[in-house]
Amino acid sequence: MTPHCLTTRFSHLPMMLLTLLAMALQGCGDGVRILPPPVSDADPAGYYTNTGYVVVMEADNTTPRSTKADFQGMVYDGQFMMMSDTENLTYVGTLTVSGNDFSGTVTVYEDDVMAQENVPLSGMITEGSKMTGTLGGKGAANGIFQLDYAPPMDNGPVDMSMVIRTLDWEPVTGIPPAIPFLNADDEIAPVPNFGSGGSGSGIFNNCDYGGRIEPIANTHLYTVSVTMASCVNTKILDISTYTGLVSVRGNDRLILVLTNGAYDFSGEYRKR
Repeated sequence: MTPHCLTTRFSHLPMMLLTLLAMALQGCGDGVRILPPPVSDADPAGYYTNTGYVVVMEADNTTPRSTKADFQGMVYDGQFMMMSDTENLTYVGTLTVSGNDFSGTVTVYEDDVMAQENVPLSGMITEGSKMTGTLGGKGAANGIFQLDYAPPMDNGPVDMSMVIRTLDWEPVTGIPPAIPFLNADDEIAPVPNFGSGGSGSGIFNNCDYGGRIEPIANTHLYTVSVTMASCVNTKILDISTYTGLVSVRGNDRLILVLTNGAYDFSGEYRKR
């Protein structure tokens, strides 16, 4: 039965319009129904500590590799980077977030060389806890992963004193060159604030470079850019600029991901 207040107020309206209005109203005293607010997108930004895992295939794309439980990553402003230092696997790309879901593409680097590009990935974000996802490529780009959000002590704001040291950082795996950082007094000058001593092995044998690192406000991350020089492997110098992200874990670990699209200069470092 049509409420009396509606028939009185809208008696001049056609019956069809009256019916639609009656459906939109919950009676004279209830007013217009309030729709629930839209679901906000999860924020995945931050450092994901080294307790995550990746399970991917061997080169034949059918034989599973053993689970690697040192997977860690960094996410900021659509940039997506994750790596296993023990396996020398790095994934660098972009992602888009919708609600608690994400999708995007990554380039996969294996043993410091680009192995596959435009690999689709998708997954779910549990904000402040973890990211789980699937890789849709082949071999090292075919599988699943989990990244574990670092605890508050490793996801608070950062400053240059955390990475600029009078002591060098040396690679845990011994593959990339060591990174001698300059003193903190040099951090605000518009010049490179760290460099290499021409060490390293593999494709980065005797590479020398200078670079600059800058903290990203209100995150546990830094932007980083370096220019390579004097490498034995001259192919590395075809694109001499490498860019990426840096984070720190505790007070004695530095996580570096740098790529130029063809090569991957990444790893975990410790205080020398």
